[in-house]
Amino acid sequence: MAEFAMPAATTAMTPAQQLNERFATIYATHLPRITALVGSRIINAEDKHLTDDLTAEAFTQVWLHLHKCEATTDAKVFSWVATIARRTVAHHFRTKKNLMERPTDLGTWQYANRPLDAAGAYYTPSASGFRTAAISNGDSDPDMDEALRRARQNGGAQ
Repeated sequence: MAEFAMPAATTAMTPAQQLNERFATIYATHLPRITALVGSRIINAEDKHLTDDLTAEAFTQVWLHLHKCEATTDAKVFSWVATIARRTVAHHFRTKKNLMERPTDLGTWQYANRPLDAAGAYYTPSASGFRTAAISNGDSDPDMDEALRRARQNGGAQ
């Protein structure tokens, strides 16, 4: 069992060096278990890079807050580091949830910036590049026709 208490003060070691030694011991001892813990909390278990990134982020937080850690036993230190790792994973997915792209238009209208095949019932009505598609019965949407009419009158500018 490793000793995780603050190393005894000696004249040769400064407090910063003592923290460095303590962190090196914690890192070497707990890295495999923390990596496994982080990997178990990731939905896509095959994403090794995300596991490594989040483990590194967790140990960065351990490094930054090591001076606050009052744990003296192996179990208490692991519990402290594991809590930081779980919170790091939760923070990652909480922020990712707000950045996820979701389609806003699930209808038949196409807003692509690419040439479309006229034979596939697509057409380009104006110089603005706005493209639309025919709906299922072959007719076009009256609201869209009105918008296209206004676009043609204004030369494609809104």
